[in-house]
Amino acid sequence: MLDRIKAWDNRILTILSQKHTPVLNKIMVIITTTGNYGYVWFALSIPLLIINRSRLTGLTMILAMLITGLTGEITIKHVVARVRPCNREFGKDLLIKHPAHYSFPSGHTASSFAVSMVMFFMLPALFVPVVIYAVLMAFSRMYLLVHYPTDVIAGAILGVICGTAAVYVSPYIPFFTF
Repeated sequence: MLDRIKAWDNRILTILSQKHTPVLNKIMVIITTTGNYGYVWFALSIPLLIINRSRLTGLTMILAMLITGLTGEITIKHVVARVRPCNREFGKDLLIKHPAHYSFPSGHTASSFAVSMVMFFMLPALFVPVVIYAVLMAFSRMYLLVHYPTDVIAGAILGVICGTAAVYVSPYIPFFTF
């Protein structure tokens, strides 16, 4: 079973590596770079924090990213310790700086989907553009050959769970309801 999953992961990345174009390369690098350290999501949270009626949403976004980071980046990545595809078969011409940590799950994808869930529950008007960007973020990680498809799928699932948990927990945190 694991061999079939690995073969599927490699087959998808091989197809993506053959579809690289200069324009797509630039677009995917930009999208991925905005996801580094959650920059795009922290930038979105700032105006929400400033506006009184959306402050809880902004704080919940940050909480969702914190929960996701602690769960995915700090815990799961180090337990699973999966080597990135760019460290194996696909490491020839990496378009971005070589990531320092393990592959599973995708942190960019997880944080993007966590924020998507916060928007789904708390600010539905922003859900569609945020989830579209989350999907593009996930795709960019595979396109740039730094994550396997299963890393991205796991990241999306983790993000949905952590984002939903943050939505349900945040109203009970005293600091969040000032």
